[in-house]
Amino acid sequence: TVVDNIDEEYERLIQHLCDSAKKAEGSETTKRRLCHGTLELIRQRGAARAAGNYQRTSELAKRCREAIREDLRERRAAVLAEAAEAGRSIRNTRRDLFNRKTKMTALRRPDGTITSSRRVMEKVIYDFYSDIFDSHVQLPPCHLREDGYIIPSVLPSEVRHAIKLVKNRTALDPDRIRPEHLKNLPTTLVNTLARLLTRYLSECKVPSQWKTSRTVLLYKKEDPKDIGN
Repeated sequence: TVVDNIDEEYERLIQHLCDSAKKAEGSETTKRRLCHGTLELIRQRGAARAAGNYQRTSELAKRCREAIREDLRERRAAVLAEAAEAGRSIRNTRRDLFNRKTKMTALRRPDGTITSSRRVMEKVIYDFYSDIFDSHVQLPPCHLREDGYIIPSVLPSEVRHAIKLVKNRTALDPDRIRPEHLKNLPTTLVNTLARLLTRYLSECKVPSQWKTSRTVLLYKKEDPKDIGN
């Protein structure tokens, strides 16, 4: 069914893709990284902090750190064992665990001061990437052809080929659709994608979601407080 509003039609497609992905993944239960005992310690620490009992809060905080460290160590060993049994890449599994382990909890402002405020960190991140991605080059305006030229339709085979070239294990967009999901799409959804892409090209419009992105910070090396790393 063709919908006049591009955004509404795209939202319907995303919903179909999500439903297809859920069916493909099955009903596997995600294992918790922290055991119930650790979660209870965290709850008690929150209650002690709310009650103003700072000595009790300090004691529970130390126990929480020890329990979390032990739970994550056991979880790491279990994940590596599962990957080995399933024949998956141990190297990629370790990299995923490292990316989850390393968190950027503080960042350096342009003036050199350090901040751990989430709101200020978001401002530092926004300014840094806005400067990177903003175009500083003035380009002449683009004039569309008005000689009756018709843009060729996007073929389903072209969509399939483009999807095959997408790398797995990349950062997700706001729609949360993984490359692995796209590579297992039924023919009906591939045909729908081809039709939508043809429409976007012919109308020179794209869905609003395509104008947004989700940035995932992955610390690589050297100073973790430097946004450039």
